[in-house]
Amino acid sequence: MDSAYVARFRERSEYEAARIGPPEGFPHLPDLPLGRYTDRAFYELEQEYVWKKSWLYAVHDSEIAEIGSYKLCDITGASVLIVRGDDGVVRGFLNACRHRGAPVVRDASGRARLLSCQFHGWSYDLRGCLQRVPDERDFVGLDKDQRGLPPVRTESFGGWHFVNLNPAAVSLSEWLSPLDEILHCLTIPKLRILDVKTVHVRCNWKIMAEGFLEVYHARTVHPTTIAPTLSTNGTVVTLFPNGHQAMVSPVITGTRSDGRDQLPMFEGADEAFTAHLQPAHGLFPNLITPLDGHGFPFLVFWPEAVDQTRLDIIWFVPDWGDGDIPHRDVWDRRLARFDVLMEEDYRNLEPIQRSMKFAAHGGQVINYQERRIWHVHAMIDKMIGADRIPTELQVPDLLNDWIETT
Repeated sequence: MDSAYVARFRERSEYEAARIGPPEGFPHLPDLPLGRYTDRAFYELEQEYVWKKSWLYAVHDSEIAEIGSYKLCDITGASVLIVRGDDGVVRGFLNACRHRGAPVVRDASGRARLLSCQFHGWSYDLRGCLQRVPDERDFVGLDKDQRGLPPVRTESFGGWHFVNLNPAAVSLSEWLSPLDEILHCLTIPKLRILDVKTVHVRCNWKIMAEGFLEVYHARTVHPTTIAPTLSTNGTVVTLFPNGHQAMVSPVITGTRSDGRDQLPMFEGADEAFTAHLQPAHGLFPNLITPLDGHGFPFLVFWPEAVDQTRLDIIWFVPDWGDGDIPHRDVWDRRLARFDVLMEEDYRNLEPIQRSMKFAAHGGQVINYQERRIWHVHAMIDKMIGADRIPTELQVPDLLNDWIETT
């Protein structure tokens, strides 16, 4: 997010604050079909064509910093093992022994020299190659070179490692472009996880994600937390290829009283940007990050059922070295305040899911400032393929002319 990006935002923000209607040429968006949130067959299409073919965030460098360090990740039901090899390369594997499928690690994270199945003792090196087979004499024609751990496509952006269950997927850099150039602040090497929280909510994953794709609800849902700090009428929304999007709102000067100005900033962070603008970038399909130069969360949404979603909230801060984190009291206040505003969102999600299932109205009405929602739905349909989706559930790509590629 360089000075040109910020300057362009300010110009666009002035336009947004002054407009009296949607821009000329902005299309009418039909109602979003409610069945997209409740139909089990559509949910299965998402599982097959979106979640198994998208780049999904898995782990940060700081979690697997040493040779042999690993982390287990639940990637939409698949147990994926991310491990740093003896050559320093980070690789992904299905956590499944090639003998009879038992896991080769059971702890959520750790460090190992060999990855050994606890069922029969087959052992693999840190590059996934099969090294030891107990009673190998009993196997006829066993070729250990062909029995390595099942690989999972793993690529990195800065210190962030993503996985894709589709071996034929485009590269991560192609998938992220042009956000990989805009979000160069995410390549900061000295980051560290401060806090992790997981929440399970009985709603479709899109219902949860959509609450973070617009600020239309700020004044009604967050009247004392977010609304007093943002000039929402100057919010700028940008749509990018592959379903990615961004939303940046001006911060009202002097309204942030959580003490964040006492906290150290990331090296190279743009103080003017972080002090006066509140960005929220979305990486399709399931990652939203409200960036801040003092520290920020990743909000990562995972579908568990058609009406059940897991949300992982992972806070990243500048690495503070040894000892206790400086200004712990300030961080406690920031995290507590964030929990409050998240609870304000959660209380609406399950009722919305129930209304989607039983409401008599035909669909959701989406306006101009909610267009990130339409953009995400259109990308879902692109990945599934319109020919696989019932006509009454389709979302056409009506915003292609509003996508920015640079």
